[in-house]
Amino acid sequence: MLAVLAVALVWAASAGGHWGDAYQALVAVLGAVAFWASPSYLAGLHEDAWPKQRQAAYFLLLGVFLASLFALGEPWPLIALWVAVEATTLSSVALVALTPGAHPFEAAWKYLMLAGMGGLIALAGVILIGGGSSAAVGAGAVMLLVGFGAKAGLVPMHAWLPDAHAQAPAPVSALLSGAELAGILWVLHDGLQRVDLRLHGAVWPTDLLIALGLLSLVVGIGAMAGQRNLKRLLAYSSVEHMGVIALGMGFGGIGLLGALLHVITHGLAKSQCFYVAGSIQTRYGTVDGEQIGQLHQGMPWGSGGLLLGLAALAGVPPLGPFFSEWLVATGGLAHPATVPAAVLMVVLLALGFIAIAYRTPRLWYQPLAAARLSPEGVLEALPTAVLSVLLVVSGFAVPWLLHWPLPH
Repeated sequence: MLAVLAVALVWAASAGGHWGDAYQALVAVLGAVAFWASPSYLAGLHEDAWPKQRQAAYFLLLGVFLASLFALGEPWPLIALWVAVEATTLSSVALVALTPGAHPFEAAWKYLMLAGMGGLIALAGVILIGGGSSAAVGAGAVMLLVGFGAKAGLVPMHAWLPDAHAQAPAPVSALLSGAELAGILWVLHDGLQRVDLRLHGAVWPTDLLIALGLLSLVVGIGAMAGQRNLKRLLAYSSVEHMGVIALGMGFGGIGLLGALLHVITHGLAKSQCFYVAGSIQTRYGTVDGEQIGQLHQGMPWGSGGLLLGLAALAGVPPLGPFFSEWLVATGGLAHPATVPAAVLMVVLLALGFIAIAYRTPRLWYQPLAAARLSPEGVLEALPTAVLSVLLVVSGFAVPWLLHWPLPH
């Protein structure tokens, strides 16, 4: 898996590569881990295993979800990519709703309503972009930003995301946050590039994307500081990091390369954290940070993986997200018009570091809560081990990849 991801990154970063090669490699790695981790997760949730029929439906829908994620990396016409985006939404909504209990169904309904409305708006944008007049193309660009921005969790269209991530099964949350959101953002970027050709280099679509990116950073980081629920904390962290990717797309140049690499580095770190959050939920029966303590005693492998993942999300060097965020900021500082946005991004990321640093120690140093302290098995620990290795390797791989030409 390490070799596949490294080769795909090099190819995507080279002049002849396409960003989809790296994205599909990420989906392959995260998908393999999801299928590996799902049986033990489904067997241990809430002390009772999922019913067999529900488990069968889960794996069928998970396969459809992964297939639709792969499709996001294809260089297809925009209307075909819209169909792929809708497939990711419908399959992931079904996976959230499949989780036992009333709250997951409510979260899935909210997800369906808001993301479904976003899909209709995006479809109108795709149709208008195919029109002849500049006014129609400009209106289509705005609709793409609103529609796909809603599906990617950009503020202010993000309201569905914290609930859906908090209620989804851990492997689904990992794919939602680690692959789906960023994949939809790149479909949005592809659409805006086509708009740019039709509008003869107009800068206002990218200015709007930069504004949405900054707004996502502000709201995501602001909400993180007050979150007790670990999965909701990670969900708002996804809002923050989608803002970083949006900023890289808006800055262009080296910032665009940083955005591409951040898709990979954030995907690995966020998936790592969601898998450990799923194990915590299995053992403690909760993901409330005020009711969990002494993780290193109950989950030696998982607690180490969670610490590594949270450090990466906070931007601690030399882990991969630090370098990809640095590249995004460098892209913004390269152009006088985007320097203020780049400086604000750096300040906000520093506040994001403080928010995670404030919440994290409690999970280790609070009194030990009631938990099932059976030893971590291989099925439970392996995803953490694999993603930890990939996350550490990404920190050394990103500086090496900087020697390759920028993507086209």
